[in-house]
Amino acid sequence: MVQLKKVLIILALLLLTVFIISIGVGSVFIPPLRVLKALLSLIGISFGPANDMDLTIVGQIRLPRIIIAMIVGMSLSIAGALVQGLYRNPMADPGIIGTSSGASLGAIVCIAFSLNTINIFYLPLLAFAGALLISFLVYRLSTKNNKTPITNLILIGIAVSTFVSSINSLILSNINQYQVSEYIFWMLGSLDGRSWVHVKISFVPLCILILCSLLFAKRINILILGEEESFTIGVNPEKLKKTLLFLVSLITGIAVSVSGPISFVGLIVPHMLRLIVGSDYRRLIPASILSGGIFLIMCDTIARVLFSPVEVKVGIITSLVGVPYFLYLLKKRENEVSV
Repeated sequence: MVQLKKVLIILALLLLTVFIISIGVGSVFIPPLRVLKALLSLIGISFGPANDMDLTIVGQIRLPRIIIAMIVGMSLSIAGALVQGLYRNPMADPGIIGTSSGASLGAIVCIAFSLNTINIFYLPLLAFAGALLISFLVYRLSTKNNKTPITNLILIGIAVSTFVSSINSLILSNINQYQVSEYIFWMLGSLDGRSWVHVKISFVPLCILILCSLLFAKRINILILGEEESFTIGVNPEKLKKTLLFLVSLITGIAVSVSGPISFVGLIVPHMLRLIVGSDYRRLIPASILSGGIFLIMCDTIARVLFSPVEVKVGIITSLVGVPYFLYLLKKRENEVSV
């Protein structure tokens, strides 16, 4: 097995490289050394006078967007890894517990009542509230006698998500065309227009939650062995499931509230990493954090430059990558079952 330390060093260097190159790429290209100089100037470290235009483009336009891409990618990836451990299924996704549909409900309610035109905070706040509300509802409906069977959680998650989608469709059919367009653009998952305001409301909470997820690596490894075995070893599976669901809901809810639902990051990043670092969550979680950031920054860069000056929504790029990979996984699983 590849040494974890080497993998993490390589991923960290790759993340730094992608971060700097992505800031320089755009309608105005800025070479990496000038990007680095501008970044150092912004934090008060100067190696001579930086170009004013570079400082404006990097500091006011591209840097907050790339930071959001990095932290959202890390969050969705780690949420996917946690859900896959919780369900003991490498093809599980955070959307299965209703967070994405709940965030969509919060977003469409906000748009329908034009609250997003009053204050830009209302859309992310209502999306976050919707994600938490629906996740909590799925958990409560799935729990009986203080036990939450995984099968119940999956089936009720699907049923509630479908019900919420119907409510969203009902609201969509009763709002004006401009509001419909606004909702569709949000649903596609996008990072354009993200500013320091979005960084302020999401960066610190997501960093804290991501760090908290590292604390559960060992217990998830035990949970994967089976609930009875976990209880024997001293890990309460019901308590752990409840804590993980709450953690995943918070991480996904905050991430989706500032970016819209971006599909497949939580599915394909942890799954691909299993091929490199294995299924041990003490290795998988830190690798997923770094790789999620790399993946979404790269997808966002492609979204910005593919049809420049027209910008493609980043959710479209992740879907174009994720759907073929998901179909490949299904095919591979079918072949394994038939053998």
